[in-house]
Amino acid sequence: MFSRVAIVGLGLIGGSIGLALRESGAAQQVTGYDLGRGVSQQAYRVGAIDQPYMELADAVRGADLVILATPVGAIRTLLQQLASVLTPGAVVTDVASTKAQVIEWAESYLPENVSFVGGHPMAGKELTGVEAADAALFRHRIYCLTPTTSTRPMAMKKVAALAEVLGARVKVLEPEEHDRQVAMISHVPFLSAVALIESAAHSPTWGDASLLASSGFRDATRLAAGSPEMYRDICLTNSAAVASGLDAYISTLQSLRQQILAQDGTIAERFTEAQQERLHWQALYEE
Repeated sequence: MFSRVAIVGLGLIGGSIGLALRESGAAQQVTGYDLGRGVSQQAYRVGAIDQPYMELADAVRGADLVILATPVGAIRTLLQQLASVLTPGAVVTDVASTKAQVIEWAESYLPENVSFVGGHPMAGKELTGVEAADAALFRHRIYCLTPTTSTRPMAMKKVAALAEVLGARVKVLEPEEHDRQVAMISHVPFLSAVALIESAAHSPTWGDASLLASSGFRDATRLAAGSPEMYRDICLTNSAAVASGLDAYISTLQSLRQQILAQDGTIAERFTEAQQERLHWQALYEE
């Protein structure tokens, strides 16, 4: 299916893609490159790639598919560096959480004889690094693809084939629509977790209250333990959609606040509605 696949960025996502490709036998060769010291060699040791490289140009040379599995903030520079070393006819894709900005960069820097397809697998773990890579990470999960009017059908078909090899379900979205949707279900939840841990930790009662905090607080603040640099880049490349999502969230919180201050017992109806929405979503997610 694939002759030579190059994975740039060998953390959890890149490593998991490599493991799945090698396990399926869908690629004749999987090469890897990562800026982190010793990361490429570790990816080779855990079986995520066939061949590690110390230089980006060597890793992607001859590749028919190049996967950028780095934080979104690194992609602009990578595209600039790749422009002169990619093999004509190669297809480049990414796994970043925001798409419109990445696609704009790709269209600006990549040559005409190279195709780009925006991608975003909706999967992950709390753990990071190639040591946490899992070939089954993407199975039965949504894999968003965000083609534009200039996307070549051949390139779209190749990246869709990658998603299918990973066991994922392809969902096609316009880049801007993707960014609007993930802002509310991914980016705003992170900011919510940050706001909650900040509010609690800055409270004068935090010293004692922290001893009482248990699973509810843990689960509600889990995302705040994520990479600050990664989420910074996500927010900066999806600022309008994130701000819109925050506006809606703040409005809802204000409305709840007003009902609580008014001692309005009908607030239980909102709790019931939220409970039912959560249970419905959970059932769909676990299918």
